[in-house]
Amino acid sequence: MDIIVRPIIHTHKSAFFMIMDLRNRDIPLDIAGFMVCAMAGCFGVIIYGIAIHFIYRYFAVERQGRIKYFDKKFLPFWFLIPLLGGVSWTLVSWFLFPMTTVTSAYIGPDLAEAFDLDINRSAYAAALFFAPDPNGQEVFSQKCGLGLVFYLLIMAIPFSILIFVGIKSIGKIKEFPSSNYGKGLQMQLYKALIAQTVIPVFLLFAPFGVLFICPIFEIDCKSLATILTFVYAIYPVVDPLPILFFVQNYRNALREFFYCCRCQKKMSSRVNIAPEEISRDADSN
Repeated sequence: MDIIVRPIIHTHKSAFFMIMDLRNRDIPLDIAGFMVCAMAGCFGVIIYGIAIHFIYRYFAVERQGRIKYFDKKFLPFWFLIPLLGGVSWTLVSWFLFPMTTVTSAYIGPDLAEAFDLDINRSAYAAALFFAPDPNGQEVFSQKCGLGLVFYLLIMAIPFSILIFVGIKSIGKIKEFPSSNYGKGLQMQLYKALIAQTVIPVFLLFAPFGVLFICPIFEIDCKSLATILTFVYAIYPVVDPLPILFFVQNYRNALREFFYCCRCQKKMSSRVNIAPEEISRDADSN
């Protein structure tokens, strides 16, 4: 979706929005608009996927048999939860943050100045909290206000799970055996858990929460929006890194994997050279 939509996240006064540039792209406006909303919905998939990940980890470290609820027959249920989160986010974006002539007139000049984009050749999903009425007076949009409430509620559920289950997991990790191996594993998992709690809080929940709320008060956060355009794309890559760095078993497995790859390359190069050497030896004889 990121490759197809190539989204731009931006704010302007009392509006935040995601834009898709349609120049040199033969995509109907309605379809492009829904694609933007679906791209925004990927955020819902990500944050609920994080919550499911934390629940799985808690079941694993508590060692009371509840990890069985992640057996094959239950997996469709767990995969369905992030998808429902994404669908909910997409529907809120589509119905409560639609493309309108008023919104286009409001954000169009800023888009032209900031990105050299023509609003008439762009698709977007936008929340405009204070839209000008026919008399030029700014009026609060109840529709966008309701959309913001839904956004925050959808975010609040996985955020609460992340914090609650994260704290519970830390308590369980501290109960690990007191042997040298148990203490080492305890510290590794503790560091990884802290890192994987901090990363989504400070890369997703907190900055996007600020991005959604600041336009109500017309606080400029264009720099944050620019950063979040990149963070939104790279977060799935960043998320697993703490496990790979902090847990020794994973580090060793990665080291062995790359070492084996190097060995195989060296072996293949030797095999390729050997016939030539044999041929030279035969000719000389």
